[in-house]
Amino acid sequence: MTLKAFRFWVALICTCLGASVEAQQGEQIEVPRGLWETEPDALGVVLHVRTRRCGRALCGRVERAKNRRGYDTPSNAVGDKVLWEMRPQPDGSFYGEYRGPLANRYLKSRVQVFGREMVLQACDDESCRKLVWTRIR
Repeated sequence: MTLKAFRFWVALICTCLGASVEAQQGEQIEVPRGLWETEPDALGVVLHVRTRRCGRALCGRVERAKNRRGYDTPSNAVGDKVLWEMRPQPDGSFYGEYRGPLANRYLKSRVQVFGREMVLQACDDESCRKLVWTRIR
C-alpha cells in the first residue's frame, strides 16, 4: 500500500467515525415533544402549543386557544409558529427564537424543561420575560 492510499484510508475512517459520533450525539438529545399550555394573558386566554422535532431542533405551533372557562375561543394565533429553530445546547436547554402571539417580532429565547413545566425566557434589547408553560400531554 502506498503512502497516498494509506492517507486516504485513514482520512476516510476518521470521517466515518466523526459522522458516527455526531449522529449519536444528535440521537441523545431529547426534544420535549408534546402539548403545552401557556400562562393566561390579560383576558384569561391560554394557548395550547404543540412542540415537535424539526430536524435536530425544537419547533412549536399554536393548536388552539381557550377562554377563562376552558372553552375554545377564536384566535388569530391558532396555526402560528411560535418557537423557531430552537437548537439544543450542552446544558440541555434549547436556544432559538420565540414569537409571542401578540408580538410582531422575534425574540431570542431559551427553553428548559423541568418535569411537567417548560420555562421559556424571551429577551429583546431592553429586557427579558420569563414564561412557564405546563405540559398537557
